[in-house]
Amino acid sequence: MKENLQNLELILATISDGIVVVNQLGVVQYANDSATRIFERGKLLGKDLAVPLYPSDTSQEINLIRRSGIGWAEMRSTPVTWNQQPGYVIGVRDITARKTADLQLHLADTVFDSTREGLMVTDTKLSIVRTNPAFSQITGYSASEVLGKTPAMLHSGRHDNNFYQGMWVSIYTHGHWQGEIWNRRKNGEIYPQLSSIDMVKDATGQVCNYVAVFTDISKLKNTELELDFLAHHDPLTRLPNRLLLLSRLQHGMDMARAEGSHLALLMIDLDRFKDINDSFGHVLGDEMLQRVAERLLARVRQVDTVGRFGGDEFSVLMEDVTGAEQASRAANDLIHALSEPYILSSGIEVRIGASVGISVYPENGLTPELILQQADSAVYQAKSEGRGRFAFFSESLTQAARARLDIEVRLRHAITEGELRVYYQPQVDIASGRIVGAEALVRWQSPTEGLISPARFIPIAEATGLIGDIDDWVLRETCLQGQRWRAAGLPPLTLAVNLSAYQFLQGDIGQTVADVLSATAYPAPNLELELTESALMQHETEANETLHRLKALGVRLAIDDFGTGYSSLAYLKLFPLDVLKIDKRFVDDIPLDRNGMEIVTAIIAMGHALRLNVLAEGVEQPEQLNYLRTQGCDQFQGYLTSQPIPAAAFEALLRQTTDQV
Repeated sequence: MKENLQNLELILATISDGIVVVNQLGVVQYANDSATRIFERGKLLGKDLAVPLYPSDTSQEINLIRRSGIGWAEMRSTPVTWNQQPGYVIGVRDITARKTADLQLHLADTVFDSTREGLMVTDTKLSIVRTNPAFSQITGYSASEVLGKTPAMLHSGRHDNNFYQGMWVSIYTHGHWQGEIWNRRKNGEIYPQLSSIDMVKDATGQVCNYVAVFTDISKLKNTELELDFLAHHDPLTRLPNRLLLLSRLQHGMDMARAEGSHLALLMIDLDRFKDINDSFGHVLGDEMLQRVAERLLARVRQVDTVGRFGGDEFSVLMEDVTGAEQASRAANDLIHALSEPYILSSGIEVRIGASVGISVYPENGLTPELILQQADSAVYQAKSEGRGRFAFFSESLTQAARARLDIEVRLRHAITEGELRVYYQPQVDIASGRIVGAEALVRWQSPTEGLISPARFIPIAEATGLIGDIDDWVLRETCLQGQRWRAAGLPPLTLAVNLSAYQFLQGDIGQTVADVLSATAYPAPNLELELTESALMQHETEANETLHRLKALGVRLAIDDFGTGYSSLAYLKLFPLDVLKIDKRFVDDIPLDRNGMEIVTAIIAMGHALRLNVLAEGVEQPEQLNYLRTQGCDQFQGYLTSQPIPAAAFEALLRQTTDQV
């Protein structure tokens, strides 16, 4: 019996399962070494394990709260009599390792099935043994359709044997390959994917599987293509931009040099597009630019490149042309095509024009940048000649462009450094011979060149937007001078200031005039604002509203250069005007051209019918003044009295003529 007990103790001490005997209260009466190890509570004798004590035919799974962490165990209890007392013998098996492995395996399965990347597992013979749902979503194949087959069924045909051989060399050498590959979906669509293939080895180091992880990068590829496209194209019209044009221009020049041929670059600047943009808004303006692009594409050859540089600037690169004559014919055709009316989606009909500058290789520039610069200079020349025409580049144009740039830089300096002056040309009442007013005209007194003609700097000021600053300065300076003359006791004068189309249409001219009158204290009835006929007629509705706001300030309003534009008499009679000025070109016809004289007579009669004062400009001869007097013209200005002169000289002339009268 003693020997059997010793053997039993030996068995209980060596088995891996824990054996514990507890009384009916759960207090430990006996525990083997394995139980002590499993529970991690030191000596168990006399301790309460707090475990279920009811008998069970099946094992129960319990959690173990131990110093090493939470574990799991299987437990079974059986009633027993121990030391003549009822109790239970409990068998405990530690299943923490197995449970942890099961959880990890479950987690791995969950990740495998839920990941958005496609997963494919093959055996060593490359037979597919497992895929995940993302694999099916990307390829279109269900798991049942690919299990047992090889990945070759997905090949797109875009890669040759060398590609796949290189892939397997990397896998065998490094255990891994990663790169972009094109595969085929079930529906036949070829698509790009980013793939990673890994070699998997078992515990003995033998290869047991290959795992491929891949992502569909079709959208990424499309985005890359779109970004590359936008880097070289205008987003609105989808035409090549400056960067792409320069590249094609360089290629075209290389080909022309090799073949002994010519190419031409046509720079196209739209005329009056800004008016459309300002009148109808940017949405219709953008539509207009798209329509222009469509017309250009429809008119050029397939070998030509149509581009857009932004704003209203387009270009046409003509390769393999015979020379300037072919380029000029193309330019003329484009001008006529673009001048045809456009019916926009809103139903509005609009018209624009186009000016074209042409540079020809190899006659002109020898680099793409120079060709581009020369064509741009030629556009400026075409616009200055009257718009709606083309001009070729010449060296003289380059010099003129450089001179314009120099004028622009110096003009900005002149505005800030006080080099501008206001000259005054007398306006004379024909009946009395008195000077009753003056037109204020800007002049530029350069410290290096002396007096610079307005014909040199006004067009540049208009093109660069500097005209707004100049106009505001002239308005303020004229009112200040008028107030000084009033303070000096000179007879009342009406001072006329020209408003450019830029100043009239940009910002709030009514507020500007009100601020100047307030700051200078010059009487509003003594200020006359002159606007050209063309500026008023281009924006008839807006012009009428602006004129009424100005009229409400008490100033006088005059229409300048009347008869040279495209007057709408229906609108003209609605404008709150005070003065109608006859253009010098009609006055020049007196007394030699009967038709011109009749036009002057008609303008005077019409002006009086509209209850306007009529003033004739550019009167230089007594015969002209006599004719105007006989026709009832109210006032005149011109060299017959005086050319525009500085304020001091005008004051002296005013005093002199006042004394004479």
